[in-house]
Amino acid sequence: MELPYESETENSTTSEKEWIVEYEVEYEDSIKLQHLTVLCGKNVQEVQAALFIELRNLYPKAVRIDVTITRLEPITTQTDMRKFDLNSAYTA
Repeated sequence: MELPYESETENSTTSEKEWIVEYEVEYEDSIKLQHLTVLCGKNVQEVQAALFIELRNLYPKAVRIDVTITRLEPITTQTDMRKFDLNSAYTA
């Protein structure tokens, strides 16, 4: 079992984490838009507050918007490097 670095353990309990948030916005005449964003926060409440700020910036003149959150989860930093082919060259 791979142990996390000390900084990862400390940060996961005491500081902000990055969260992936996927949501759908419906406004005006049934216009639906899907969004995917990364927000920072210590907990779900802080992420929700950050999402409200983002929505106010994206839709400043909207009187009413309906938001459906489809995914809200912290981003993990543990990556299995065996799943990536790091030895091959990139070709365009």
